[in-house]
Amino acid sequence: MPVFHTKTIESILEPVAQQISHLVIMHEEGEVDGKAIPDLTAPVAAVQAAVSNLVRVGKETVQTTEDQIMKRDMPPAFIKVENACTKLVQAASMLKADPYSVPARDYLIDGSRGILSGTSDLLLTFDEAEVRKIIRVCKGILEYLTVAEVVESMEDLITYTKNLGPGMTKMAKMIDERQQELTHQEHRVMLVNSMNTVKELLPILISGIKIFVTTKTSGGQGVEESLKNRNFTFEKMSAEINEIIRVLQLTSWDEDAWANKDTEAMKRALGLIDSKLGQAKNWLRDPNAQPGDAGEQAIRQILDEAGKVGELCAGKERRDILENAKTLGQMTDQVSEMRARGQGASPAAMQKAQQVSQGLDVLTGKVENAARKLEAMTNSKQAIAKRIDAAQSWLADPNGGPEGEENIRALLTEAKKIADMCEDPKEREDILRSIGEIAAMTAKLSDLRRQGKGDTPEARALAKQIATALQNLQSKTNKAVANSRPAKAAVHLEGKIEQAQRWIDNPTIDDSGVGQAAIRGLVAEGRRLANALPGPYRQELLGKCELVEQLMAQLADLAARGEGDSPQARAVAQQLQEALKDLKGKMQEAMTQEVSDIFSDTTTPIKLLAVAATAPLEAPNRDEVFDERAANFQNHANKLGTTAEKAAAVGTANKSTVEGIQAAVKSTRDLTPQVVSAARILLRNPWQPSCI
Repeated sequence: MPVFHTKTIESILEPVAQQISHLVIMHEEGEVDGKAIPDLTAPVAAVQAAVSNLVRVGKETVQTTEDQIMKRDMPPAFIKVENACTKLVQAASMLKADPYSVPARDYLIDGSRGILSGTSDLLLTFDEAEVRKIIRVCKGILEYLTVAEVVESMEDLITYTKNLGPGMTKMAKMIDERQQELTHQEHRVMLVNSMNTVKELLPILISGIKIFVTTKTSGGQGVEESLKNRNFTFEKMSAEINEIIRVLQLTSWDEDAWANKDTEAMKRALGLIDSKLGQAKNWLRDPNAQPGDAGEQAIRQILDEAGKVGELCAGKERRDILENAKTLGQMTDQVSEMRARGQGASPAAMQKAQQVSQGLDVLTGKVENAARKLEAMTNSKQAIAKRIDAAQSWLADPNGGPEGEENIRALLTEAKKIADMCEDPKEREDILRSIGEIAAMTAKLSDLRRQGKGDTPEARALAKQIATALQNLQSKTNKAVANSRPAKAAVHLEGKIEQAQRWIDNPTIDDSGVGQAAIRGLVAEGRRLANALPGPYRQELLGKCELVEQLMAQLADLAARGEGDSPQARAVAQQLQEALKDLKGKMQEAMTQEVSDIFSDTTTPIKLLAVAATAPLEAPNRDEVFDERAANFQNHANKLGTTAEKAAAVGTANKSTVEGIQAAVKSTRDLTPQVVSAARILLRNPWQPSCI
């Protein structure tokens, strides 16, 4: 049975789909066994009545709606359903006269399928119009949220709150009703979570505006910090509402979720690399710097973050980053070993340190390019999704203004950006060819409309052709973006092990690269854990990672040569299985130690920050103490987040627990700088009640 994305569509179409399955079975039995088809006059009459009622309601809706896309898409669905219904009635009549009639059987199948297809089109068109209604409300809230930037008095704030409240209530009600309609559990959870976040942030936004207004009007210090807090909350709310708009338009599994997470992960990795680069280079420049101190750890962190980015890339880009990071790690080991032997000032050590320093610049450049490419492709894909709705509305309206043509032109520009970033020349040429065809057809349609011929059969047919071509172009660009990403392994350890095991058991199977991606993911986590360990332990864990990688490459090579079932391949598979088991055990052992060290005290840094923020005005070195404790709090929060991510990746938690940990880490990272800003406002304005 097909899967429908809303309960209403499912409740209407599921019985129709079941009935068609029954008719197909009768049709096939008749062809094989020569069985007669029973009299279908009564059930067909019931179907005809239901279809007629559905079409009547649809036509009434079209008469009253202002949605141009619905006005365009509904009539073809009506025609399809009515024609199919006519065929079905004819089939029933013919079969009543001759239960063995072959033409009647064909009419029966064609009519039944046509009713299912046409009814599906009709219901989807109506559902899309309902989604557009909700999106209009969401966009209205987004637009009004920006007014927060000009609220500078308590009177303005009261007006802002009064105006924002009803719209938020309406949006929340519509989202709640919509999520109850959805059949995809993941989409329901995403909508509920985003809406709950918006509700939680609303009072925080109002409070943030109040603090900003109070601080500014009283001439107190901390205006900049209060502005940052207000803007953070505003941007967070806007991002969640944009996420709601995106999820509302999904009818299958979330195709953009991974890309958005990957973009965010790359940006975070790049930010951390930038913050550690100076410290790393200082250590490399100083021949007397001790091995294992903060400078060397900074290099390990940079390589760790670069490795994360590499794992999010595909093809040559991925290989370049991972091989570069691996080589720099080995060179750093050599520098550290020479310094441990007191040879840090030797020409060989100095040269090696300089090579590492230069290599870090090259690696950072590769990471920047990867992050820029992914963000650009994702942004272009999402820009196309946003533009296509307006473009379709313009195509549906024979009297549409020039802004519709501008939307199509902008959409084609974004599609060309994606084409330019495609590694596959065939894929690139296919997209560019579609862009050229659409541009030519759009120019012709615009010319017809300028001549007052927008409502002619030629113009309407051309508009429909462009609409179809735009949908095909969107599919091609979506596929191109998807092809630029690697296969995705499970997010939790046991899931990766299971995926890896399936590939090891049958290396010739086409699993879209998931099995090897799972093994690479385990190896990457192993290397990340190794970077935090002392020398000998680090080398031991890195050696186990290296062995797993080598065995995987051997097995993949044998499978590629058609020898995946050979005795040699089975022996390699057995070795790989044992090596993976050994690696998993060592990783969990290392992780247990790190968690016990980092999570032994989670509250002292924030307590000390609170004490510093509320210190009396006459306290000595008040600002210096606060800055030191704020830095300690941020460092501690970062360590907690990093360790939690590692624990989630290599622990025994299930998928939902891992995703919960990842969400908590993301929230903590978002809030950490806001906590520091809030504490700083309190430090500067201890007499203001609104700051507490």
